[in-house]
Amino acid sequence: MTSSSSMLVLGISHASAPLDLLERLAGTDRPAEELVSDVTSVDGIDAAVVVSTCNRLEIYAETRSTPSDPDRLDGLGELFAQHTGVDRAEIAPHLYSHHADGAVRHLFAVASGLESVVVGEDQILGQVKLGLERSQRLDRTGRVLAKAVQTALRVGKRARNETGLNEAGRSLATAGLGFFERRVGSLHGKTALVIGAGAFAGVVVAALRRSGLDRVHVANRTPEKAQRLAETTGGTGYDLTDVPRLLTEVDVVVGATAATGHLVTARHVEEALAARDGRELFLLDLSLPHNIAPTAAELPGVTFVDLRRIAEEGQEDEISAASVQAAHELIDAEVEQFRTGLRLAGAKPVLTALRTAATEAAEAELDRLARRLDGLDGAARQEIGRSVRRIVDKALHQPTVLVRELAADPDGARHIAAFTRLFAAAESHGDGRDRTDDPSGSNAPNENKNENKNKNDKNDKNDVTTEKKIEAIA
Repeated sequence: MTSSSSMLVLGISHASAPLDLLERLAGTDRPAEELVSDVTSVDGIDAAVVVSTCNRLEIYAETRSTPSDPDRLDGLGELFAQHTGVDRAEIAPHLYSHHADGAVRHLFAVASGLESVVVGEDQILGQVKLGLERSQRLDRTGRVLAKAVQTALRVGKRARNETGLNEAGRSLATAGLGFFERRVGSLHGKTALVIGAGAFAGVVVAALRRSGLDRVHVANRTPEKAQRLAETTGGTGYDLTDVPRLLTEVDVVVGATAATGHLVTARHVEEALAARDGRELFLLDLSLPHNIAPTAAELPGVTFVDLRRIAEEGQEDEISAASVQAAHELIDAEVEQFRTGLRLAGAKPVLTALRTAATEAAEAELDRLARRLDGLDGAARQEIGRSVRRIVDKALHQPTVLVRELAADPDGARHIAAFTRLFAAAESHGDGRDRTDDPSGSNAPNENKNENKNKNDKNDKNDVTTEKKIEAIA
């Protein structure tokens, strides 16, 4: 992190809280945009990104001071409670926080799928991207935070492609279907119904199609939208009112919508089973709050899988420990590279000021020389100018390389601050202009003395201004 800004994350997820609490948190009808606006109204927080999924709610914030300030964390915890409508005392034991490099590392791990219910699933990438785009629309992304999230999206793709995290095209849908496949074998020739037609439902439909199901139907409040999605798999789109009837026909039902009430009740399932002639019904609920009533699991002839069961029982195609370790090592390297990039960015202002001061000094000397040697022709003046500027470039090269090397050091912020103060001190004492052959000397006419005194006073003021600018950088 830079000396002037840092990052923190405060969150709650399936790893820290029971799913019944997450279900209540997900039941809020307040948009995430409101939470972003509320967070950035907290003193010392300039930017925020909210990552909100059915099993995760996290606030990533860019701060102007110590990110672990207890008062600030308490304030963000209160915003959690206000946003979700769940009592703060109930949420507090399940909240976690990370600061500075720890916050960056956690963000990279989340984007890589290492913190997901199904390790390596790739839908989280889209959800992180959605969080960034939401904050960008609200103009609530700072330089450090925006860079961190953009880097996380790249790191997430790298981790999947280079470590084997995405070998099985893993998702919640594929993990859930694994339970059914282990029970009945191949899914070829069977049909499914997906409830929902949003982005998540699209991911589910794609996973079902890859599993070999014969047809995938879609039900949604907007039948036209359901039809468009169902057509990609040769299925049919339906209205939600058709769901009870369809339970008698399909083999697999997947809940994949953000609806807050049960769209499939235990009574719906019981009535459908009576007309299925003993055929088993597989219910896969990937939503929080539940789309399918959990009590339906108690009925004979039903296999019910939800996020809790996926998290508790895992999957047979468990990713190897070596792949997970390789992903963590990749993330550690990316965190260090990100931190180094921020330190190098912190060196840019002082390097710019150094070059500006040297260039201005050289140009001022060239102007003075042109006035004294007015007999020089244009070609000679241009050659002298080029020579002086080359000297400036050569003189600045080694200090520039050194500053960048020092900035990349783990203690780079202190090095840059020291260099900035040193440069400012040199500027404040650097007006050593030689006046022995200047027209403002003792033998010059009084008007020349006055004229050059004004020029020197102006240059002194410019030096002071430059000094103040440099000190401001520190």
